[in-house]
Amino acid sequence: MNGSKLELFAKNGVLVPRDVSPFQTFSGKGMTFQLQSYDWNGCACVSHLTMRAFLGLMKMDTLICTPYAKDMPLLSYDFISAMGRRTLMVESYDTLTEPVDLSTMLEVKEKYRNLKDKATKPAWYDSLKLPPTVGKVGDRTRLSALATEMITAYLDLFVSARDIDRTIKTARTNTYVEGLINDGPTFRVVSKMIGTESAQTLFRHFLFGTK
Repeated sequence: MNGSKLELFAKNGVLVPRDVSPFQTFSGKGMTFQLQSYDWNGCACVSHLTMRAFLGLMKMDTLICTPYAKDMPLLSYDFISAMGRRTLMVESYDTLTEPVDLSTMLEVKEKYRNLKDKATKPAWYDSLKLPPTVGKVGDRTRLSALATEMITAYLDLFVSARDIDRTIKTARTNTYVEGLINDGPTFRVVSKMIGTESAQTLFRHFLFGTK
């Protein structure tokens, strides 16, 4: 796992690898992606996607946790390094059927409030973002510490999370996933590389595990 945030999931349960062929490695337009996907603790799909571009001058590390048997938010982590600028996004999305106490995650957000916020443009999924969501730029060490603490606080919530029927949970999650397929910048980039149908399969089956 080479020090990725995926190790946090391994320390908090069992990661069972899923077959991701033919998407284990794919490339185009100067970018190379590598994908891993796991079932975590029999309650969530966890995917890890890395990207390198411009001879390594741009790198992206993405981790997605999509709960399917626990009533927990979907979590998305992105760390991007480009031309010396480092950006972190840890986003919690409302795929809940009932409210969840996210105060421990909010405490982490408050702890790192002095880190510079990442400028963002309005997007359709803003309405689904939960309060613990953060977007920051700055020093790699502090950004990494923020991400580790936020993800750890998130994982701790699974201990007391409500069990939920997978069909009901997936229906909630589909609002976000299908929205990305219809209007998501990453989906547009990937679909130009591997085609729309393959990109849909990648998102639904491997990145989010909704089908």
